[in-house]
Amino acid sequence: MFRAVRTPRVYEHIVAQIERAIYEGRLAHGDKLPPERQLVREFGASRVAVREALRALEHRGLVEVRQGSAGGYFIRELDATTVVRDLSTLFRLGRVSLVQVAEARALLEPESARLAAARATDHELKRLGECLETRTAAGLTSRRRRALDAEFHRVVAAAARNPVHAAVTHALTALEVKVGAQGVDLTSEDDAAIIAAHLLIHDAIARRDGDAARAAMHAHILDVERRLARGVVTRAAS
Repeated sequence: MFRAVRTPRVYEHIVAQIERAIYEGRLAHGDKLPPERQLVREFGASRVAVREALRALEHRGLVEVRQGSAGGYFIRELDATTVVRDLSTLFRLGRVSLVQVAEARALLEPESARLAAARATDHELKRLGECLETRTAAGLTSRRRRALDAEFHRVVAAAARNPVHAAVTHALTALEVKVGAQGVDLTSEDDAAIIAAHLLIHDAIARRDGDAARAAMHAHILDVERRLARGVVTRAAS
């Protein structure tokens, strides 16, 4: 998976290779890095350099350490906690509205879908399919359904191979789940529309049809925002 390095400050080159593997989708959220001894062999580096690289990756929030017999270094999910917290504060202060969140998503995510159609890996296509399959299961709670919807959008953004797209999409979807959609119950009709839209997006990306993926994502985001807005109004009137 990795190439041996023979330069000063070897740990920086190790970090760069692992970062590239993450951004290119060869390493995904939840994947476990090889054991330290194997990394030493693959990189042709010292144990000290490998450990320094792993500490640097942990500090950057790209990997996390898990303890126990099955422990080790694992690829972390993109962490947008700080951005979500700041946006949530602005939302509660009335400085950011759901309409503005929708505008931002409608501008960004269709382009992510277009890029994903050209850049998604087989692993990411599989993850999108798994999100869809799980989403259609019976008996899911409203919270679980929204979490799966957010995961679908995050995978699309990650597949665009643009970390800015990924970070902002993660923050905006998390904000909508945490604040915007709070207390809004989607109907069975809403659920069916979301699943159908995600299927269109998935199929367009799988066909490598960027224009179709972009159009499907744009229509989907606008439709979901209309449905959420209707739910907020209904809740306020009841």
